[in-house]
Amino acid sequence: MSGRKGLTREQAWTERLGIDSTDDLTAELLARFEHLARFVLTEEVPRPGTPVSAEAAAAHGELWVLTGFLNSARHVLTLMEVKW
Repeated sequence: MSGRKGLTREQAWTERLGIDSTDDLTAELLARFEHLARFVLTEEVPRPGTPVSAEAAAAHGELWVLTGFLNSARHVLTLMEVKW
């Protein structure tokens, strides 16, 4: 369970990402990671001091979302290690 309103982790992340169903959660996270990775690996990141495109802004937002998800994953895995 998540601490937020008694939601499961899946429900909490579905809410955070603004998607309709927990069934879509994995696909949504994969799509966001794929977009971020493609953006960074193809060197489309704008140079400092240049205007930021909408795609760059979206990639930056995806970075923050995925960072939050990875921090949650680390927390869950750490708790699992303690139980073992």
